Amino acid sequence: MDWKEPFQAHVGKLCEWWVNRSDDFDMALNTDEQACMLRRSLRLRNTNSEIEKAIGRTKVIRIEEKREDRVIDYRLHIQWLLRQSERFYLEERIEDRQAVLRGKSIVADGLKTPFVKNEEGALPPAPGKDAEERNPRGPYNRLNAVRYAEVWWNQRNPGFPKMENDCTNFISQCLFAGGLPMNGQPIRNRGWWQQQANWSFSWAVANNLRWYLSRSGNIIGAAEADKPDKLVPGDVICYDFEGDGRWNHNTIVTALDPSGQPLVNAHTYDARHRDWSYTDSPAWTDRIQYKFFHIRDEA
Repeated sequence: MDWKEPFQAHVGKLCEWWVNRSDDFDMALNTDEQACMLRRSLRLRNTNSEIEKAIGRTKVIRIEEKREDRVIDYRLHIQWLLRQSERFYLEERIEDRQAVLRGKSIVADGLKTPFVKNEEGALPPAPGKDAEERNPRGPYNRLNAVRYAEVWWNQRNPGFPKMENDCTNFISQCLFAGGLPMNGQPIRNRGWWQQQANWSFSWAVANNLRWYLSRSGNIIGAAEADKPDKLVPGDVICYDFEGDGRWNHNTIVTALDPSGQPLVNAHTYDARHRDWSYTDSPAWTDRIQYKFFHIRDEA
């Protein structure tokens, strides 16, 4: 039996749901993913936003026969055209998913791997001023940082280490592309740096970058903001999904929606111009905490 027709019909329904946004799901998705989608639907209503069109492109990675089932590993590149206040913008995401075809029907579908909530790293640095003697900080070119985030949002730059949990490594690359100097080599719990196959914890671990950004005298030149609408493209948002003090994720602001709220790019689950709140993330909880960091343009 040809698996393509029911599989393509399922992906079409997945995209069509975002335009119609019914509370009923006429497709096989697990309850956690349905909850994510409903949270995003509520967020869209609360921000007076509408999805005018959704397009999904798939790349089948592997097909495996398991008794009466056919398991399809695939990558979904989905694009949403959103309208807010009569203005439009485009959001994109790439998801690695797994669908199960039984007979002529898709009986299960969902993200292939759960969102990584914790990364290994050192404890946060002790309060104090970070030494910046090696590389004095120059001006931050946020345009170059955003350009880098736009080019590499769904790719991996071979000039940097490849990491499975890549969100913080990606943000550090963006900041470096903005002209910020590395500092602290070769001590891993000092400064912010990367050299070949070695790097500081702050370069690649979400929890450590968040605390480094709060550290007085950090080479990145970050200053905490109290609201997301005080951020501009090139700034950084940190996420503690469970509200337990262990920070899990980082994003970079690459645009603002028509109401002035940040849109972010990110890796691990690759995303471009995603709503900053992440309410539709599988890692989201009602205890989520955010930190908003403005990167100073001046030295």
